Amino acid sequence: MNTSSQVILTCCYSMLLLIVAWLLDVLGRHGSRMSREWKTTNFVYHNDRDGWKCHEDHWLWPASFDPQKRVVRYRGQHEICGRCPVKDTCSPTVPAREVTMPIDPWPYSEAGLFHRGMTVCAMVAALALPVGMFFVARSVAEVVALVATIAIVCLALVPTAASMRHRPVDIPEGLPLETSVSDTGMAQEDGRVRVFGVHGQATTDRAGDEADRLIARYGSRWRSGRTRYRSVEQAAVAKAEARSVLDQDRYYRGVDVSRSRA
Repeated sequence: MNTSSQVILTCCYSMLLLIVAWLLDVLGRHGSRMSREWKTTNFVYHNDRDGWKCHEDHWLWPASFDPQKRVVRYRGQHEICGRCPVKDTCSPTVPAREVTMPIDPWPYSEAGLFHRGMTVCAMVAALALPVGMFFVARSVAEVVALVATIAIVCLALVPTAASMRHRPVDIPEGLPLETSVSDTGMAQEDGRVRVFGVHGQATTDRAGDEADRLIARYGSRWRSGRTRYRSVEQAAVAKAEARSVLDQDRYYRGVDVSRSRA
């Protein structure tokens, strides 16, 4: 195979890799959009009110912001979700329905950065091939073809790689911060109260509702003396775990009361 044929094949293969990189980015964007739509089925976001409207014409309003996951949590009202006729299919758990929405556009989520990184790697491979062949080109036509290929790949690679460096750092104003840390307590940051969780758990009413659900499920079996445990020791361990969850529930509710008084 002569040099001209090698240059032509190199340019064609480089363009093929560029198309593959573009397809990876498009499929990643489409997968992210489908994932968000699956999580918010039958819910419609209204940008003018900054809220989600469910299929029963009730609203979910912004409740908190998670700076680690960079999502805004929208929650419904307990008194409305509790008596909703479709609660079993919409939110079978005790708490009100919750919807999360990332504040960063594509590709600044973890999944988006992963797909964008794969795209950049494919583009770098598409750039390396004509650059390596450039040193063995002999005729002017071969040099022109390689230079044109390198220019096309660079036009696609530079903005794609630059998008991974400039990540947004905006934080919504007026929302409490809900995050996961190692200790328990409260702190003031930017005029908002940050409530620290236990063992990396975020301090919301979900922990207390989970404790109520466990007690409602197993409480009748403990009172009647009939359990599904094979031994007394196993039942005692399960009961101790439920009590620890109940203690966390009491702590969280105490924090909520202190925050409401403040």
